[in-house]
Amino acid sequence: MVLLRHIPFLKAVFLHSITAFGGPQGHFGMMIRTFVQRRKDVSQEELIEYNSFCQLLPGASSTQVLTLIGFKRGGFVLALLTLLIWIFPACLLMGAFSFLLRYIDQRHLSSSIFRFIQPMAVGFIAYAAAKSFQLSINNKITRWILVVSTISSYLLFKQPWIFPLLIVAGGFVTNIGDKRIPEQGAPPKKIKWGNLWWFAIVFAVAGIVSSLATRYDWKHRRPINLFENTYRFGSLVFGGGQVLIPMMYEQFVERPKSERVRQRNLNKREGVVSIEKDDFYT
Repeated sequence: MVLLRHIPFLKAVFLHSITAFGGPQGHFGMMIRTFVQRRKDVSQEELIEYNSFCQLLPGASSTQVLTLIGFKRGGFVLALLTLLIWIFPACLLMGAFSFLLRYIDQRHLSSSIFRFIQPMAVGFIAYAAAKSFQLSINNKITRWILVVSTISSYLLFKQPWIFPLLIVAGGFVTNIGDKRIPEQGAPPKKIKWGNLWWFAIVFAVAGIVSSLATRYDWKHRRPINLFENTYRFGSLVFGGGQVLIPMMYEQFVERPKSERVRQRNLNKREGVVSIEKDDFYT
């Protein structure tokens, strides 16, 4: 019965899940409109804190932020329901497409139906950036961080080390000297390290079991290998899909073609999980 009072919130989560396009930056702008301005489930400051914290975690940051909002409203059960409702539409559609794709003649797919997606995504990201600036850029230190980060990102955009370097440098600068940004709000809570231990244990066990399944050619080992692959992706990827796609491409498209992998899986009942390049892009 307690969950009944959260039905309007879960309805808002569902509507958000079927209208949120793009990556975490676009989702963040929509969260501000839905859960801060309209519903007032969290304050702008809380949402900024949630987003900043989730940027430090591997995996999908927008999913983590939305789950945190559910946890703040109703604890673990509501957080779990929030997560399931958020991922359900995408999982359902992509699962259906995975079965239907072979029946679709790609030559007759018109790219014109996607022409509005890119400008929509740019608009969402611009809105999220403008709102983030209003909340985060509010003193001399953060203004200098904005200027230096903008110039550095523009000049060194193609260098993969520039973004983690800017994140570390920004955190270092804001925590030194007498002009440190003052801490406000509730005192920090104790970290439950047991959850991190469970994460590490599953990571290690998945890797070991997947290796054993491959080495000894277990029957139906491909689901085990696929679980390890996806769990590893979620554990090591920081950011959005632009970071995840190269790892998936290497794992599922390029790696199965290597001579070492082909020789290792020769004469085995099941080969490695493999996707053709054109299918992967589609």
